[in-house]
Amino acid sequence: MELTGGPARGRRDGAGTVDLLFRPEGALARAHPAFESRPEQARMAVEVAAALRGGSHLMVEAGTGVGKSLAYLVPAILWALEDGDDDADGRRVIVSTWTRALQEQLARKDLPFLERALLPAGIAFRHALLMGSENYLCVQRLHELRARRGDLMEDDEDRLLRDLASWAESAPTGLRGEIPRAVPAAIWEQVRRDRDLCLGSRGPFWDRCLYRRDLGRAREAQILVVNHALFFLDLASGGRILPPHGAVILDEAHRVEDAASAQLGLSLSHRAVARLLADLAPETGRRRGGRARSGGGKPADPVRIAAARAAGAAETFFRDLLEAGSGLAARPASAGGAWSVRLRRPGLVPDTLHDPLRELEDALEVSAGKTADPAVSLARQALAARTRDLRERASSFLAQRLAEGVFWIEAVGTRPASVSLRAVPAEVGPFLRQRLFDSGRSVILTSATLATQGSFAHMRDRLGLPPARALALGSPFDYRRQALLYLAPDIPDPVREPGPFADAVIDRARALIDASDGGAFVLFTSWALLSRAAEMLAADCRRHDRPIFRHAPGEAASILEQFRGSRRGVLLGTLTFWQGVDVPGEALRSVILTRLPFDSPDDPLTEARGEAIRARGGDPFQELALPGAILTFRQGFGRLIRSRDDRGLVAVLDPRVTTRGYGSGFLESLPDCPRTGDIAEVARFFGAARRSG
Repeated sequence: MELTGGPARGRRDGAGTVDLLFRPEGALARAHPAFESRPEQARMAVEVAAALRGGSHLMVEAGTGVGKSLAYLVPAILWALEDGDDDADGRRVIVSTWTRALQEQLARKDLPFLERALLPAGIAFRHALLMGSENYLCVQRLHELRARRGDLMEDDEDRLLRDLASWAESAPTGLRGEIPRAVPAAIWEQVRRDRDLCLGSRGPFWDRCLYRRDLGRAREAQILVVNHALFFLDLASGGRILPPHGAVILDEAHRVEDAASAQLGLSLSHRAVARLLADLAPETGRRRGGRARSGGGKPADPVRIAAARAAGAAETFFRDLLEAGSGLAARPASAGGAWSVRLRRPGLVPDTLHDPLRELEDALEVSAGKTADPAVSLARQALAARTRDLRERASSFLAQRLAEGVFWIEAVGTRPASVSLRAVPAEVGPFLRQRLFDSGRSVILTSATLATQGSFAHMRDRLGLPPARALALGSPFDYRRQALLYLAPDIPDPVREPGPFADAVIDRARALIDASDGGAFVLFTSWALLSRAAEMLAADCRRHDRPIFRHAPGEAASILEQFRGSRRGVLLGTLTFWQGVDVPGEALRSVILTRLPFDSPDDPLTEARGEAIRARGGDPFQELALPGAILTFRQGFGRLIRSRDDRGLVAVLDPRVTTRGYGSGFLESLPDCPRTGDIAEVARFFGAARRSG
């Protein structure tokens, strides 16, 4: 059946229109030869259309392969166009994701496809992508860096900065991913947009601001794609960042609680203070060419004096925090191990940072008032504002001023430079209920994993979602044919026998990797076990010509890309790789889950959330630990089968999945697929796959 007529304007039956578009003969199938009409996708699209039209909330668990992106984008587009331009702000839809990869898929692939597919049906719409401001090139900071470094620059750096300046003159967007050449992290840190440094309309580069251009597109868009960090930052700010909107679609909604917590809390790190002082360097001691400023008989610069005092105070402050925090920790910090400790009372250490930062702030403001150059004056005012913000964060943390907050210190080993202070609310549900769900906007929450043990109650309670329709749509993939589940029959219990468990896990992982001939994710919940496994498996992988990739903080994207390019690779990863990672095809044919992904009970936030549940008469294990672990477990399983052609193994090496009463909850959460405890059967499974391939 055809849709006819001009551009979509005026009211029409949204559910009926959606149903037509998703039929085998509909507009989507005509626009893409490979489009498959899937009942689950069409059902989800109709449900989303009904929720938007009724102004209600909806939870949709859409199994892998449903095609949930199109299932919510199509009804969102139709709803946004229903009243034409009469209520553009009220009809705008925000689509928010957890990962940048999905954000870019929506903006670069799915929405452009729908533009082409829907236009013949008379449906035209505007869409835009808006990322966090740190993803954008800042013309102001680029100009300042070139002027500041001058003849200190190496030739390669000079060419890069000149190329960036030339590209920025006509760039359609300032996103780092659009820049036609690689920008090293050290350079990007100095030229990316920074809210603390932005002079806005007062600055000399406002007309050339690349972030401002994307903000303008966002205000014109009917479908605006953002990420959770930006969305919840806007929500926490009272809506001062994003344009008005009448509906929100939260994809990867299983990460909403974490994203909201991060934006509602506060943090302070040694790195943040060191970066402020580094950005002050041009003001406090070096001329172009790198020569130190001489006094020349003039009085010493107050900014330079204050900066030096602040630098010394910062070293003392963070060293004191490190010593006090490590003294409270249950276990002593190892040389390179990460640790954290919760702070239950204010006043852990004296606020020795307050007065030096206040002195620096005052010196910068005085200096800004004396300079005749407006740009320099505004830059110093921005630095003063950053100094004030850091001072206030330190005071708020030490006084524990965040209501219902959880406060902790985290660090790596015994280095003061690694110390960070964190504080977040223990519960975000009340905030989300008031600011989001009771705001009059329709909210759609979707993910491949939202339910635990057949219920959405855990997610609804954690997010403060009022009673709303919930829908679980299974995957269209044939797991009986495509997947094999291996359950280790003879591994020691990880809690009762941690040493023998670790040895057995590494030996069993080696056997499973041999059976699949690589192409494996080995997923851990502990950096310590990952490191030990990497050492034990490295020689074996080299002997069989299997590249081994070991996850380290900050390196997930780079090793994932290398793994994708290697047919026989072995990737050892932590929780980053349990979710949001997509490797379809032959490169990934085995996912080995070494341990059930329970949060550590010693984690400060987990501990505090458990206390809150216990205080209202609940059971933290049943209401928090178990449902959370099942959701992550399902995400880990979901890394394997990403298309109808994929075939492979998921292995669970934690014996508790069969020996503990709660283990059935994990197994019942998985799709129906054959199970085995026999390595020989695993080898036959892969042998059959290789013969059929």
